[in-house]
Amino acid sequence: MKKPSIIIAGILLLSASVTALFAQDEAVTITSPTPWMTLRSDSVVVSVQADTLRLPQRSIAFKVSKNSNGRTSALFSKTVKMDDVSADVFLGRLGVLPLGGTDFLTVEWSVPGSELKGVIEPLGAVKLPDEVTARPPLSAARLKEGVTEAQVADILRGVGGTEAGGVRFAAGWNTDALYVLINAAEGVTEAQIAIDGKCGKSAFLSWADRFAVFSAASDSVYGRHYKRSVDKSVMKFDEMAWGGQSTLSVTKAEVSRLIKIRWYEVGIQTFEERNIGFAVFAANKAKKAAAYPGLANREIPGTWGDLKLEK
Repeated sequence: MKKPSIIIAGILLLSASVTALFAQDEAVTITSPTPWMTLRSDSVVVSVQADTLRLPQRSIAFKVSKNSNGRTSALFSKTVKMDDVSADVFLGRLGVLPLGGTDFLTVEWSVPGSELKGVIEPLGAVKLPDEVTARPPLSAARLKEGVTEAQVADILRGVGGTEAGGVRFAAGWNTDALYVLINAAEGVTEAQIAIDGKCGKSAFLSWADRFAVFSAASDSVYGRHYKRSVDKSVMKFDEMAWGGQSTLSVTKAEVSRLIKIRWYEVGIQTFEERNIGFAVFAANKAKKAAAYPGLANREIPGTWGDLKLEK
């Protein structure tokens, strides 16, 4: 009859051991920033919680580095006293922004007088000028349901359109697809339509970000997106294909080309006045590149513009 007591005591002892181990692993906890986070200013601030009894000198040392093409350079470092169990620590200010794509920040922390240490990476930072953030979104004209591609091309030809590096384009939408009519000037080799459905304005490409690439040489369109990772201070974006003929297509419309991207292929639920991240990147035979909006960086979605699905 005493066996249950023995079992219960054993469970309590095991529970206490697990709790103690868990607590030991949480001597220092960085609650912010977290890996893949995009900082929204030029300030690097760390939110930390610590068991001050386990800090021999009641302090934590921080080091911030920038990684670019496999090369690491130290930006600034700071050692802070932990007078309380939590603190928001300002480490320093960044120089040129935005910082993202293949470049990223690393924050290292260590506890002086102990072997406790950790790393938070990758981190990016996107803080755009006021004139950029105040820029109105590009409009995608509302199209009737069941409209034919020839009708879409006629409608979009009547829209003012926008230009990037010899590629003039206009957009329209219905609940079935996003349509982009492009007219490429002589010498343009490629036009890439970038879509960020979540409109997250992040520093790094994500799995959900999509590129519809029009090749002038083959008069065709194909899809690309990326799987991201960090390996030995190097950011890697592994290219992957997406879309097929039924979900991503191009149609001749006189001298223009109409690109059709079905919404379900990019994981976007449509509704009127929704904004999605959007950019166009053009390249020519001279290997010169241009973008809409003008400051857009292909690898940093936070620099892309917005496309508004009009009523």
